[in-house]
Amino acid sequence: MNRIAQPLVLTIAVLAAAIVSAARVRAQEDPTLDAKRRVFPDAGAGFRTIRRGPDGAYYVLTSLPPGAPSNKPSRRSKLATPSVPVILIFDGKGTKLRQIPAQPRRGELVSPDALDIDTSGRIYVADPAGNTVSIYAADGTLFAHLTIPETTQIVALPGDQFAVCRANADHLISVYDLHGKLLHEFGELADLSDDADLNLQLNAGHLAKDKAGILYFAFRYLPEPTVRKYDSISGLLLDELSLTTLDLAPMAQSARQEIARAASGQPVHPHEIISGFGVDPDTQEFWLALGNLLMRFDNADNRMVGNRAYSADGARMVPNSILVETDRLLLGNDPLGIYEFPRSSGSIRRAE
Repeated sequence: MNRIAQPLVLTIAVLAAAIVSAARVRAQEDPTLDAKRRVFPDAGAGFRTIRRGPDGAYYVLTSLPPGAPSNKPSRRSKLATPSVPVILIFDGKGTKLRQIPAQPRRGELVSPDALDIDTSGRIYVADPAGNTVSIYAADGTLFAHLTIPETTQIVALPGDQFAVCRANADHLISVYDLHGKLLHEFGELADLSDDADLNLQLNAGHLAKDKAGILYFAFRYLPEPTVRKYDSISGLLLDELSLTTLDLAPMAQSARQEIARAASGQPVHPHEIISGFGVDPDTQEFWLALGNLLMRFDNADNRMVGNRAYSADGARMVPNSILVETDRLLLGNDPLGIYEFPRSSGSIRRAE
Protein backbone atom coordinates (compact mmCIF):
# COMPACT_ATOMS: atom_id res chain seq x y z
CA MET A 1 0.00 0.00 0.00
CA ASN A 2 2.79 2.43 0.85
CA ARG A 3 4.45 1.86 -2.55
CA ILE A 4 1.19 2.85 -4.27
CA ALA A 5 0.36 5.74 -1.95
CA GLN A 6 3.74 7.47 -2.18
CA PRO A 7 3.66 7.91 -6.00
CA LEU A 8 0.03 9.05 -5.73
CA VAL A 9 0.89 11.69 -3.13
CA LEU A 10 3.83 12.81 -5.23
CA THR A 11 1.63 13.09 -8.34
CA ILE A 12 -0.97 15.17 -6.47
CA ALA A 13 1.76 17.42 -5.12
CA VAL A 14 3.21 17.94 -8.59
CA LEU A 15 -0.23 18.75 -10.02
CA ALA A 16 -0.96 21.19 -7.21
CA ALA A 17 2.38 22.90 -7.73
CA ALA A 18 1.70 23.14 -11.46
CA ILE A 19 -1.73 24.72 -10.85
CA VAL A 20 -0.30 27.26 -8.43
CA SER A 21 2.57 28.02 -10.81
CA ALA A 22 0.18 28.50 -13.74
CA ALA A 23 -1.99 30.82 -11.67
CA ARG A 24 1.05 32.87 -10.70
CA VAL A 25 2.19 33.13 -14.32
CA ARG A 26 -1.30 34.15 -15.42
CA ALA A 27 -1.45 36.79 -12.72
CA GLN A 28 1.95 38.13 -13.72
CA GLU A 29 0.98 38.25 -17.41
CA ASP A 30 -2.30 40.07 -16.73
CA PRO A 31 -1.95 42.43 -13.77
CA THR A 32 -5.20 43.85 -12.48
CA LEU A 33 -6.53 47.32 -13.13
CA ASP A 34 -8.93 48.37 -10.39
CA ALA A 35 -11.52 51.11 -10.72
CA LYS A 36 -11.06 54.21 -8.57
CA ARG A 37 -14.78 54.87 -8.22
CA ARG A 38 -18.15 54.73 -9.88
CA VAL A 39 -19.20 57.90 -11.72
CA PHE A 40 -22.53 59.16 -13.08
CA PRO A 41 -24.59 56.79 -10.86
CA ASP A 42 -27.80 57.61 -12.77
CA ALA A 43 -26.45 55.33 -15.53
CA GLY A 44 -26.68 51.62 -14.78
CA ALA A 45 -28.97 49.04 -16.34
CA GLY A 46 -29.66 50.07 -19.91
CA PHE A 47 -26.33 51.87 -20.34
CA ARG A 48 -25.08 52.02 -23.94
CA THR A 49 -22.22 54.49 -24.34
CA ILE A 50 -20.60 57.70 -23.09
CA ARG A 51 -18.99 60.56 -25.01
CA ARG A 52 -17.56 63.95 -24.08
CA GLY A 53 -18.76 67.01 -25.97
CA PRO A 54 -16.86 70.12 -27.07
CA ASP A 55 -18.47 71.94 -24.13
CA GLY A 56 -16.71 69.58 -21.69
CA ALA A 57 -19.97 67.92 -20.65
CA TYR A 58 -20.47 64.15 -20.64
CA TYR A 59 -23.24 62.64 -22.76
CA VAL A 60 -24.51 59.25 -21.58
CA LEU A 61 -26.82 57.14 -23.72
CA THR A 62 -28.91 54.96 -21.45
CA SER A 63 -32.44 53.85 -20.59
CA LEU A 64 -34.18 55.25 -17.56
CA PRO A 65 -36.18 52.82 -15.41
CA PRO A 66 -40.00 52.86 -15.39
CA GLY A 67 -41.37 55.84 -13.52
CA ALA A 68 -38.42 58.13 -14.21
CA PRO A 69 -38.28 58.71 -17.96
CA SER A 70 -38.29 62.49 -18.01
CA ASN A 71 -37.84 65.67 -16.04
CA LYS A 72 -41.59 65.85 -15.54
CA PRO A 73 -43.33 63.19 -13.38
CA SER A 74 -45.50 60.80 -15.34
CA ARG A 75 -49.17 60.52 -14.48
CA ARG A 76 -49.16 56.86 -15.38
CA SER A 77 -48.28 54.19 -12.87
CA LYS A 78 -44.73 52.90 -12.77
CA LEU A 79 -45.89 49.45 -13.82
CA ALA A 80 -47.43 50.88 -17.00
CA THR A 81 -44.42 53.01 -17.90
CA PRO A 82 -41.77 51.32 -20.04
CA SER A 83 -38.11 52.18 -19.81
CA VAL A 84 -37.29 55.14 -22.03
CA PRO A 85 -33.97 55.72 -23.84
CA VAL A 86 -32.50 59.17 -23.26
CA ILE A 87 -29.22 61.06 -23.35
CA LEU A 88 -28.23 62.22 -19.87
CA ILE A 89 -25.86 65.19 -19.77
CA PHE A 90 -23.50 65.71 -16.81
CA ASP A 91 -20.88 68.28 -15.93
CA GLY A 92 -17.33 67.32 -14.98
CA LYS A 93 -18.32 66.90 -11.32
CA GLY A 94 -21.03 64.38 -12.17
CA THR A 95 -24.00 66.72 -11.66
CA LYS A 96 -26.86 66.03 -14.05
CA LEU A 97 -27.53 69.13 -16.15
CA ARG A 98 -30.36 68.00 -18.41
CA GLN A 99 -31.48 65.23 -20.71
CA ILE A 100 -32.33 64.81 -24.38
CA PRO A 101 -35.16 64.51 -25.31
CA ALA A 102 -36.37 66.71 -22.44
CA GLN A 103 -39.84 65.19 -22.87
CA PRO A 104 -39.47 61.87 -24.72
CA ARG A 105 -42.04 61.38 -27.46
CA ARG A 106 -43.33 58.01 -28.54
CA GLY A 107 -41.13 56.48 -31.22
CA GLU A 108 -38.52 59.25 -31.20
CA LEU A 109 -35.91 56.87 -29.79
CA VAL A 110 -36.75 53.17 -29.77
CA SER A 111 -33.60 51.31 -28.71
CA PRO A 112 -30.50 53.34 -29.63
CA ASP A 113 -27.05 51.78 -29.51
CA ALA A 114 -24.56 54.60 -30.12
CA LEU A 115 -24.05 58.35 -30.13
CA ASP A 116 -21.46 60.97 -31.01
CA ILE A 117 -21.11 64.76 -30.85
CA ASP A 118 -19.63 67.04 -33.51
CA THR A 119 -17.59 70.19 -32.95
CA SER A 120 -20.70 72.40 -33.07
CA GLY A 121 -22.38 70.40 -30.29
CA ARG A 122 -24.86 68.49 -32.46
CA ILE A 123 -25.66 65.03 -31.09
CA TYR A 124 -25.99 62.05 -33.42
CA VAL A 125 -27.86 58.93 -32.23
CA ALA A 126 -27.90 55.56 -34.02
CA ASP A 127 -31.14 53.67 -33.38
CA PRO A 128 -31.12 50.25 -35.08
CA ALA A 129 -34.49 49.19 -33.67
CA GLY A 130 -36.12 52.34 -35.02
CA ASN A 131 -34.15 52.20 -38.30
CA THR A 132 -33.28 55.85 -37.76
CA VAL A 133 -30.53 58.33 -37.03
CA SER A 134 -31.69 61.21 -34.84
CA ILE A 135 -29.69 64.43 -34.82
CA TYR A 136 -30.19 66.97 -32.02
CA ALA A 137 -29.01 70.56 -31.94
CA ALA A 138 -26.78 71.65 -29.07
CA ASP A 139 -29.83 73.01 -27.21
CA GLY A 140 -31.53 69.59 -27.37
CA THR A 141 -34.11 70.33 -30.06
CA LEU A 142 -34.58 67.70 -32.74
CA PHE A 143 -32.62 68.81 -35.82
CA ALA A 144 -33.22 65.79 -38.09
CA HIS A 145 -34.83 62.36 -37.92
CA LEU A 146 -33.42 60.28 -40.78
CA THR A 147 -34.48 56.83 -41.97
CA ILE A 148 -31.31 54.73 -42.18
CA PRO A 149 -31.85 50.99 -41.61
CA GLU A 150 -30.18 49.13 -38.76
CA THR A 151 -27.52 51.65 -37.75
CA THR A 152 -25.48 50.15 -34.92
CA GLN A 153 -22.54 52.59 -34.63
CA ILE A 154 -22.11 56.28 -35.46
CA VAL A 155 -19.39 58.96 -35.48
CA ALA A 156 -19.63 62.60 -36.52
CA LEU A 157 -17.33 63.78 -39.31
CA PRO A 158 -16.25 67.25 -40.50
CA GLY A 159 -18.23 68.93 -43.27
CA ASP A 160 -21.70 68.10 -41.90
CA GLN A 161 -21.25 64.38 -42.48
CA PHE A 162 -21.39 61.29 -40.31
CA ALA A 163 -20.30 57.66 -40.61
CA VAL A 164 -22.31 54.66 -39.49
CA CYS A 165 -22.10 50.90 -39.33
CA ARG A 166 -25.23 49.14 -40.60
CA ALA A 167 -26.15 45.56 -39.78
CA ASN A 168 -27.47 44.87 -43.30
CA ALA A 169 -24.81 46.66 -45.38
CA ASP A 170 -22.37 45.18 -47.90
CA HIS A 171 -19.57 47.35 -46.47
CA LEU A 172 -18.35 47.98 -42.96
CA ILE A 173 -18.77 51.78 -43.01
CA SER A 174 -21.26 54.12 -44.73
CA VAL A 175 -21.00 57.92 -44.85
CA TYR A 176 -24.07 60.21 -45.03
CA ASP A 177 -24.81 63.92 -45.09
CA LEU A 178 -27.27 65.70 -42.79
CA HIS A 179 -30.12 65.09 -45.25
CA GLY A 180 -29.65 61.32 -45.04
CA LYS A 181 -28.04 61.04 -48.48
CA LEU A 182 -25.58 58.16 -48.82
CA LEU A 183 -22.26 59.62 -49.99
CA HIS A 184 -20.00 56.57 -50.08
CA GLU A 185 -19.32 53.18 -48.51
CA PHE A 186 -16.09 51.36 -47.82
CA GLY A 187 -14.52 48.52 -45.84
CA GLU A 188 -14.61 44.95 -47.13
CA LEU A 189 -16.46 42.41 -45.04
CA ALA A 190 -14.48 39.57 -43.55
CA ASP A 191 -15.35 36.19 -45.06
CA LEU A 192 -16.33 34.13 -42.01
CA SER A 193 -19.31 32.03 -43.10
CA ASP A 194 -21.01 30.72 -46.25
CA ASP A 195 -24.31 31.75 -44.68
CA ALA A 196 -24.81 35.31 -45.96
CA ASP A 197 -27.00 36.44 -43.07
CA LEU A 198 -24.65 34.98 -40.48
CA ASN A 199 -21.66 36.55 -42.21
CA LEU A 200 -23.29 39.99 -41.93
CA GLN A 201 -23.91 39.39 -38.23
CA LEU A 202 -20.30 38.34 -37.67
CA ASN A 203 -19.04 41.56 -39.29
CA ALA A 204 -20.51 43.78 -36.60
CA GLY A 205 -18.02 46.07 -34.93
CA HIS A 206 -17.13 49.14 -32.90
CA LEU A 207 -16.52 52.45 -34.69
CA ALA A 208 -14.32 55.28 -33.42
CA LYS A 209 -12.33 58.24 -34.75
CA ASP A 210 -9.35 60.45 -33.95
CA LYS A 211 -8.52 64.09 -34.68
CA ALA A 212 -6.44 63.15 -37.72
CA GLY A 213 -9.52 61.95 -39.59
CA ILE A 214 -8.86 58.24 -39.16
CA LEU A 215 -11.77 55.88 -38.58
CA TYR A 216 -11.17 52.77 -36.47
CA PHE A 217 -13.26 49.62 -36.92
CA ALA A 218 -12.87 46.86 -34.31
CA PHE A 219 -14.57 43.57 -35.21
CA ARG A 220 -16.73 42.22 -32.39
CA TYR A 221 -16.83 38.59 -33.54
CA LEU A 222 -13.76 37.97 -35.70
CA PRO A 223 -11.97 35.05 -33.95
CA GLU A 224 -8.59 36.80 -34.10
CA PRO A 225 -9.05 40.23 -32.47
CA THR A 226 -8.82 42.65 -35.38
CA VAL A 227 -8.81 46.45 -35.73
CA ARG A 228 -8.76 48.27 -39.07
CA LYS A 229 -7.96 51.92 -39.75
CA TYR A 230 -9.54 53.81 -42.66
CA ASP A 231 -9.13 57.28 -44.09
CA SER A 232 -12.51 58.92 -43.47
CA ILE A 233 -12.41 60.94 -46.73
CA SER A 234 -11.14 58.43 -49.29
CA GLY A 235 -12.18 55.26 -47.51
CA LEU A 236 -8.75 53.73 -48.10
CA LEU A 237 -7.55 51.04 -45.71
CA LEU A 238 -4.56 52.50 -43.87
CA ASP A 239 -3.64 49.71 -41.47
CA GLU A 240 -4.87 46.48 -39.91
CA LEU A 241 -3.97 44.89 -36.59
CA SER A 242 -4.78 41.20 -36.13
CA LEU A 243 -3.78 39.48 -32.90
CA THR A 244 -2.65 35.90 -33.48
CA THR A 245 -0.58 35.32 -30.35
CA LEU A 246 -0.54 31.92 -28.65
CA ASP A 247 -2.26 33.17 -25.50
CA LEU A 248 -5.31 34.17 -27.57
CA ALA A 249 -5.37 31.01 -29.71
CA PRO A 250 -7.84 29.03 -27.51
CA MET A 251 -10.35 31.91 -27.70
CA ALA A 252 -10.03 32.09 -31.48
CA GLN A 253 -10.36 28.32 -31.87
CA SER A 254 -13.50 28.26 -29.74
CA ALA A 255 -15.04 31.09 -31.79
CA ARG A 256 -14.30 29.33 -35.08
CA GLN A 257 -15.80 26.08 -33.80
CA GLU A 258 -19.00 27.92 -32.93
CA ILE A 259 -19.16 29.53 -36.38
CA ALA A 260 -18.63 26.10 -38.01
CA ARG A 261 -21.80 24.84 -36.33
CA ALA A 262 -23.78 26.78 -38.93
CA ALA A 263 -22.68 24.31 -41.65
CA SER A 264 -24.48 21.50 -39.82
CA GLY A 265 -27.66 23.53 -39.42
CA GLN A 266 -27.27 23.99 -35.68
CA PRO A 267 -28.13 27.31 -34.02
CA VAL A 268 -25.08 29.54 -33.71
CA HIS A 269 -24.32 31.84 -30.79
CA PRO A 270 -21.26 33.85 -31.88
CA HIS A 271 -18.60 34.48 -29.28
CA GLU A 272 -18.07 38.17 -28.66
CA ILE A 273 -14.32 38.77 -28.94
CA ILE A 274 -13.91 42.56 -28.65
CA SER A 275 -16.56 43.79 -26.23
CA GLY A 276 -15.37 47.40 -26.00
CA PHE A 277 -13.10 49.78 -27.90
CA GLY A 278 -11.80 53.31 -27.37
CA VAL A 279 -9.30 55.69 -29.00
CA ASP A 280 -7.27 58.59 -27.65
CA PRO A 281 -8.11 61.19 -30.34
CA ASP A 282 -4.87 63.10 -29.75
CA THR A 283 -2.21 60.38 -29.46
CA GLN A 284 -3.98 57.70 -31.57
CA GLU A 285 -3.37 55.13 -28.84
CA PHE A 286 -6.28 52.73 -28.53
CA TRP A 287 -7.71 50.30 -26.02
CA LEU A 288 -9.68 47.15 -26.70
CA ALA A 289 -11.45 44.87 -24.24
CA LEU A 290 -11.47 41.09 -24.63
CA GLY A 291 -13.91 40.30 -21.87
CA ASN A 292 -12.34 41.98 -18.86
CA LEU A 293 -8.84 41.89 -20.40
CA LEU A 294 -8.06 45.50 -21.30
CA MET A 295 -5.28 45.85 -23.89
CA ARG A 296 -3.53 49.11 -24.80
CA PHE A 297 -1.73 49.79 -28.10
CA ASP A 298 0.33 52.73 -29.29
CA ASN A 299 -0.22 54.48 -32.63
CA ALA A 300 2.06 51.96 -34.36
CA ASP A 301 -0.08 49.02 -33.15
CA ASN A 302 2.49 47.91 -30.56
CA ARG A 303 0.95 46.33 -27.51
CA MET A 304 1.94 48.34 -24.47
CA VAL A 305 0.13 46.66 -21.59
CA GLY A 306 -2.66 44.23 -20.70
CA ASN A 307 -4.73 44.35 -17.52
CA ARG A 308 -7.72 42.55 -16.04
CA ALA A 309 -10.27 45.24 -15.17
CA TYR A 310 -12.39 45.14 -12.01
CA SER A 311 -14.99 47.53 -10.67
CA ALA A 312 -14.59 49.32 -7.33
CA ASP A 313 -16.65 46.49 -5.81
CA GLY A 314 -14.37 43.80 -7.23
CA ALA A 315 -16.70 42.67 -10.04
CA ARG A 316 -15.24 41.70 -13.41
CA MET A 317 -15.54 44.76 -15.64
CA VAL A 318 -16.44 43.79 -19.21
CA PRO A 319 -16.86 47.18 -20.86
CA ASN A 320 -19.11 47.74 -23.84
CA SER A 321 -17.95 51.38 -23.98
CA ILE A 322 -14.51 52.94 -23.42
CA LEU A 323 -13.98 56.71 -23.22
CA VAL A 324 -10.29 57.63 -23.31
CA GLU A 325 -9.31 60.89 -21.62
CA THR A 326 -5.96 62.53 -20.96
CA ASP A 327 -5.61 61.27 -17.40
CA ARG A 328 -8.15 58.47 -17.08
CA LEU A 329 -10.40 55.89 -18.72
CA LEU A 330 -14.16 55.70 -18.28
CA LEU A 331 -15.38 52.14 -18.74
CA GLY A 332 -19.11 51.48 -19.00
CA ASN A 333 -21.05 48.26 -18.62
CA ASP A 334 -24.72 47.28 -18.63
CA PRO A 335 -25.83 46.86 -15.83
CA LEU A 336 -22.80 47.77 -13.66
CA GLY A 337 -22.65 51.40 -14.82
CA ILE A 338 -19.67 53.67 -15.47
CA TYR A 339 -16.37 53.49 -13.57
CA GLU A 340 -13.25 55.63 -13.57
CA PHE A 341 -9.94 53.82 -14.15
CA PRO A 342 -6.35 55.05 -14.36
CA ARG A 343 -4.78 54.92 -17.80
CA SER A 344 -2.80 51.67 -17.76
CA SER A 345 0.92 52.04 -18.35
CA GLY A 346 4.16 50.09 -18.33
CA SER A 347 4.63 46.64 -19.81
CA ILE A 348 3.28 43.17 -19.24
CA ARG A 349 5.02 41.43 -16.36
CA ARG A 350 6.34 37.99 -17.23
CA ALA A 351 7.35 35.13 -15.00
CA GLU A 352 11.09 34.89 -14.35
